[in-house]
Amino acid sequence: MTFLEKIKPHLISDDILIQETVLQALHDYPNVPEEWTVGLLKEAFKNKEKQSSIFIYVEKQTINEEAVKILIENIPKMDQSKNHLAQNLLNHVEPEIALKYREPLNRYINEDTWALYELILYGTEKDVYEEYANTINTLDRADSYQHDSFIKAKKLAKCLVQNNWITAEEIALDIEDELKEEWFSFSGILSVYMIGQLNLSQFIPMLARLLVRDDDILLEEASFALIGFQNDDVVKEVAPYLKKSESIIYATSVVENIKTDLAVKVLREAYRAAEELEDQDILIEALCHQLSKEALPEITAHMENEYLSGLVDIEQVVYSYYSILGEQHHELEEWKQAALESEMDFRNTQKQSNLLQSGPVHNENKVGRNDPCPCGSGKKYKKCCGK
Repeated sequence: MTFLEKIKPHLISDDILIQETVLQALHDYPNVPEEWTVGLLKEAFKNKEKQSSIFIYVEKQTINEEAVKILIENIPKMDQSKNHLAQNLLNHVEPEIALKYREPLNRYINEDTWALYELILYGTEKDVYEEYANTINTLDRADSYQHDSFIKAKKLAKCLVQNNWITAEEIALDIEDELKEEWFSFSGILSVYMIGQLNLSQFIPMLARLLVRDDDILLEEASFALIGFQNDDVVKEVAPYLKKSESIIYATSVVENIKTDLAVKVLREAYRAAEELEDQDILIEALCHQLSKEALPEITAHMENEYLSGLVDIEQVVYSYYSILGEQHHELEEWKQAALESEMDFRNTQKQSNLLQSGPVHNENKVGRNDPCPCGSGKKYKKCCGK
């Protein structure tokens, strides 16, 4: 069975632990069927307990026309403390679909964004390049990282790619210049993004070498580009970086999301070579998200450790792994209870904290390692403040 065939029966689960693990396993995976995203959105609006997790974890999946209709219909009925998560999904709608539903979406999308969509769909090559250059200049001159401007630049870069207004040769020249510098500019980071958009496999070795860089924005784009290739050439190039402390988080994220036998093999090898408990936990989580029975020896042995790092909700992910695969273990119920108690402890602590706060509370759920970081960086928690 393929990864998707294994996970499909559990896509909508009454078991909140399995539901969370399924969402985490699909978060960065690029081949999630569009109808799955539609189904998850329907579930989110039927089950309020799942809303926050589903809205967070489907943000990278395709929000097609049916999904837009569901959001338009249901966002006005939502609890005001959570509707910002659903509204965020509207920022990921393709410009053509957004403009088709402009009237109902006007309340959620500002005029600057509508102007951007008009430019992307109807602008000339010169107009798009000029706006692209201006946006990069804004990013370079800002005192701090401007997430909204970066997303705008990515939309414009995607437009350049889709219209064949930029070539692989131009990207190669830009990357060659960037590699000579200590830090990538935003132009270089966006070239990395376009490598993924154009599926330029000749850059796989170079992208893998970037995994040791100390620049999270660059690392995010390099890892997403690598995941997008979905082949064992990526696994072979990234494998050495699973064994380096400075690159293990992003390297693991890449290999975790390439669902092949070789990916499982190199993750198992990296686990056996890892000496730090934190690294072992990260690799076990990745193996669980592969949903391969080949990893049972490492996962079973890992749960015999007397101590766990706390970096990963390990009881939850291992309980879900065994449950999805239909495997038995004498401690399965204990792992489930430990995971549920951990979640309950967190919620109780959060409620007590909320009593001391004034104004609306927008985040009532636990910050998972794969969730957006609360600091507002736009990166995953595990790749930002959760390091």
